[in-house]
Amino acid sequence: MTDYEMICLESKSLSAEEQAQVLQYIQQIQNSKGGGNSEREKPEHCPRCGGSSVIRFGHKRGKQRFCCKDCGGAFMASSGAIMENSHYGEEIWSEAVADTLDGFVSIEETAQRLGMSHDAAFHMRHKILMSMEAREKSSPSQLGGISELDETYVLESLKGRKFLENALRGPRKHGEKAAQRGISNEQICIMTGVERNGGSAYAVTLNRAHPSAEEIKAAFEEHIATGCVAFTDGLKGYRHLEEIADCVIESVDRQEQKNAGTANLNNVNNFHSYIHERYSHYRGVATQYINRYNSLFSTIYRAKESLSNIADAILHDISAHVFSCWDVRHTALVTI
Repeated sequence: MTDYEMICLESKSLSAEEQAQVLQYIQQIQNSKGGGNSEREKPEHCPRCGGSSVIRFGHKRGKQRFCCKDCGGAFMASSGAIMENSHYGEEIWSEAVADTLDGFVSIEETAQRLGMSHDAAFHMRHKILMSMEAREKSSPSQLGGISELDETYVLESLKGRKFLENALRGPRKHGEKAAQRGISNEQICIMTGVERNGGSAYAVTLNRAHPSAEEIKAAFEEHIATGCVAFTDGLKGYRHLEEIADCVIESVDRQEQKNAGTANLNNVNNFHSYIHERYSHYRGVATQYINRYNSLFSTIYRAKESLSNIADAILHDISAHVFSCWDVRHTALVTI
């Protein structure tokens, strides 16, 4: 006899009042796992056509469904948002988003705290990261005023992947150093920019070892505001940014700038420390996912709005990109 059959058999011996209490308890469980009251609240607009003629349209898998009288489309309260097609409700997703924005909570810690499998927490974390990366691409952050540009490096990581026999290097244990000294192809470059006086921060990975002039232009092309004065470490490739943006590139090795006290990279170096501190807590980040985490760090390091507002936008923006578990594993990966 299955658990379901046993529950049905036992329920027949209960009084009508006791059966009502059991049904109420089951409904509470469904609400807590399926989105709670937010699933019942009627949306003001259709996520597909934007129409306001929305009516309730029955239930699907215990969740309230709606229909737009303008376009005739049926949808759920979570349709078009990051929670679409998820078995977990808004309460669980809110906790997952909070853990992601914290920057110090690992996927395993989230899984244990929320009582879910590691794979479920992994997919939730990366859907959130991919949404943040998509938002950054659709509305690129701008480095203006006086800014600082520089690179930092992390070791290549194949974390979570099977090591191939024909790999260019042997496997490394956690915390082990690179086989080669200095900046080599084992080092993954994170190109970063920080605007002084509390402005934007930006990080992206396009290459290994030192970036070329073309890679620098590709990284910062849409992120340098008009009139920006950017200090760099003297790498000649940064000079080529003046070809694609109305900006001035200054090297910190110019003595007149040093004498004026403005030639420093303190802000961008603080950003590097911020990134490495979180990488250390995560025990590394798989290189194929590195730009997702770069988007996270860029967003929260110099957030211009509260983290609660950022979390709310991630959860409820119906124009947000909706990613599947397949997308998490196969799209927008870094291959360098």
